Amino acid sequence: MTGAEIAFGLAVFLLAGAVKGLVGLGLPTISIALMSLFLTLPEAIALLALPTIVTNIWQASVGGNFRAIVRRLWPLIVTLAVSLYITMWLIGRKGPEWAFLVLGAVLIVYGAMGLLKLRPRVPPRLERPLTPVVGVTSGFVAGLVGVPIIPLMPFLQALDMKPAEIVQTLGIVLCATSLTLTVSLINFGLLDSGNAWVSAGAVLPSLAGMWLGQKVRDRLSVEQFRMAVFGALLAMGLYTFVSRLV
Repeated sequence: MTGAEIAFGLAVFLLAGAVKGLVGLGLPTISIALMSLFLTLPEAIALLALPTIVTNIWQASVGGNFRAIVRRLWPLIVTLAVSLYITMWLIGRKGPEWAFLVLGAVLIVYGAMGLLKLRPRVPPRLERPLTPVVGVTSGFVAGLVGVPIIPLMPFLQALDMKPAEIVQTLGIVLCATSLTLTVSLINFGLLDSGNAWVSAGAVLPSLAGMWLGQKVRDRLSVEQFRMAVFGALLAMGLYTFVSRLV
């Protein structure tokens, strides 16, 4: 990589970290989208390994509700990790191309519904039976396309959590996801010692971006935070869908 490419890469992780600090997700999607301009997909995935794990651990530890969230959602976390690993074992590292079109379409619809304030709700009596179902389905989606946003994010939004609780919950769930993905990628031989050192260099700008994003989030109202989340989901959906058609 040239000096210009390194500088661009650091700026990408700073931006992606800021989005993640603001809404709780988006680092892999934004990073891969921009780094694909000068890196291959395997190289981009390798760079993401450590920043994703470290930022998710940080996000999971901030908020003061770690134990309560794990007690409430452990069936989702466990089933998601198991489903993800099994899916990657069955289909390999790269899922079918149509899976990205489905993911993009769902993100567009859900983001638009949120911006239009059409919000589903999960009754308390249905939360417990739905939790493992969402975990299995989200793990399958993550195994196909690398991110478990659907149906995870709509489910968490339907539980009507506070902004800080949603962000910490995403950190916990995505931490389990990123660790499972990394183990799977190591098994596929994608992450070697050379890629690990390069990935380590991307951790600092990712953390700096997260810090900036969290500072902005602290200044937002609950409604502004919701709009930021839905706007980010819509933007990621549009990119995911259009990039696969072009």
